[in-house]
Amino acid sequence: MTRLWPDSEIIEVELKDGWPVRFNWQGHSHPVQQIRRRWQVDSDWWGEAGRASREYMTVITTDGLLCIIYFDLLEQTWRLAGVYD
Repeated sequence: MTRLWPDSEIIEVELKDGWPVRFNWQGHSHPVQQIRRRWQVDSDWWGEAGRASREYMTVITTDGLLCIIYFDLLEQTWRLAGVYD
């Protein structure tokens, strides 16, 4: 089962050479073992909700979490969008 958050959750991310190497979530530090996939979304600038510009990544942590995280290019924040079970 996948848990997705419609509003996502702001997380603190440690970067090395511009890539996530660790993030903090629910009081725990999660080292990133692998970035599996990366994609960008730039859409809805014309809609009521406004523009979304994000860089998404599917990551696997050393403790076995498979997560979707993204960097919001407009707000300049890292967010957790979902966790796979």
